[in-house]
Amino acid sequence: MLQKTDHHCAYCGVELGFDGFQVDHVLPLRLGGKDEMENMLPACQSCNHYKRGNSLEGWRRMLEQTSEVLRRDSYTYRQAVKFGLVTPTPKKVKFYFERLEEAAL
Repeated sequence: MLQKTDHHCAYCGVELGFDGFQVDHVLPLRLGGKDEMENMLPACQSCNHYKRGNSLEGWRRMLEQTSEVLRRDSYTYRQAVKFGLVTPTPKKVKFYFERLEEAAL
């Protein structure tokens, strides 16, 4: 499993040890995904937990909306932006495994 992404989380790219990874179903079982190797990727605990039962594209949209959600819901975030401590940088999310696939082409 870890060899699929050269011992890195398929999503954020953090290096994974044998004891420190989880297996994620890219297309969750509840959405019709299969319990097969082709539908599984290694993930760090935080990415696997945060992705939960979302599709890959659903999770990508959630991540891409993070700055807006924080602006809407977090006074602390708005203050940090106001004082220049944090700079929102909305951008398209490209997962680590996608960058690996592009590099292999």
